[in-house]
Amino acid sequence: MRVFTVREEGRLLEYLFKALKETPKTRVRQCLKFRSVLVNDRVTTRFDHPLVPGDKISLLSLKEARPAAKPQGDITVVFEDDAIIVIDKPPGLLTVATETVATRTAFYLTNQYVCEADAARTGKGHRREGKPIRRKTIFIVHRLDRDASGLLVFAKDLETKQKLQTGWKEVRKKYYAVVEGTPKEPSGEITSFLRENKLLSVYSTPNARDAKLSTTRYRTLRSGPHYALLEVALETGRKHQIRVHLSEMGHPIIGDKRYGSKTDPAGRPCLPAGRLGLHACSLALSHPVSGQAMVFESPLPSSFEQVLGKNFAGPSGTC
Repeated sequence: MRVFTVREEGRLLEYLFKALKETPKTRVRQCLKFRSVLVNDRVTTRFDHPLVPGDKISLLSLKEARPAAKPQGDITVVFEDDAIIVIDKPPGLLTVATETVATRTAFYLTNQYVCEADAARTGKGHRREGKPIRRKTIFIVHRLDRDASGLLVFAKDLETKQKLQTGWKEVRKKYYAVVEGTPKEPSGEITSFLRENKLLSVYSTPNARDAKLSTTRYRTLRSGPHYALLEVALETGRKHQIRVHLSEMGHPIIGDKRYGSKTDPAGRPCLPAGRLGLHACSLALSHPVSGQAMVFESPLPSSFEQVLGKNFAGPSGTC
C-alpha cells in the first residue's frame, strides 16, 4: 500500500495523475473504478472528490483491494469489481436453475451475495423471510457441469455479458482432469464433430451435419498405475466436450459413469459421491471494461490429491 499526504486543495483524479505521473492515466482511472483508492481510510471512487490539505490518500494493490476467498454458502468469491464476479463453484452445484432446482445453484448464491454486499454498502434493502430482496441481477456468461468444480464468471450488467460472450473464443480455459489409465502420448490434440442425442448425451460423429467441430488439447502432468492427472485446454467450448473426448480416447474421467468410467474397484481410492474428476482451474481473459489482461486460478482439489496419492510420477499439476 502506498500513502500520500495532500498539500493543497484540488480534485482526487487530478491529484492522482500528478502523484502517479509514471503510471498510465487509464491505469490510474482503474484504481478508482476497482475501489483501490482510500481518502482518509474510506474507499472513494468519485474522480472529482474534493481534497484539502492534510487529507491522507492510500493506494491499495489489487490483492489488498479485493481479498480473495470470501465464502458465501457453497461458493467462494475469487474476484469482484463493478463489472464481473468470479467464483469457485463446488461439485454437485448446478450453474443455473432447472424445473426442480431453483435456489441451490451457483447463479442464485452469487446473486444473493451481490445483493447482500450492495445492501451492506449502501444501507438500502432488507430481508424478507430470511432472504434478501433481489434488487441486483447478475448475468450468466458460461456454465460448468453440475458434478464438476472450478471457476465461473458472471457479468453484473447486460452489456458486460454481451462483451464477454462475443469474445469468449479468446478466453483461455484450462482444466484438471483425473482419468482412468494413462494416455499413450504424454500430450496431444483431439478433434471431432460432436452431436447431442435425444437422451442429452453427446458423442462424436463423422458426419458434420447438425454437429459442431470441437478441439481439445491435453498434456499429462502426473501418472500412476491406475490414474493420470491431465491438464486440458479447450479450443472450443461444447457441452460435455472434455468428458466425451477423453472417454473416446480410452481414458474416461473418473466418476463419469455417463461416459464410461468404471472407477471404484475394490481397494482403490475414489472421489466423493456426486463429483467428477474435472476441475476448471484457470481462466485468462481481457477485462470487458478496462481491457486489462487477467488470469484467475483455482488449485487442485484435495479430493484429487487423495486419489492420485503421493507415489505418482511427475510434478504436481499447475495450470
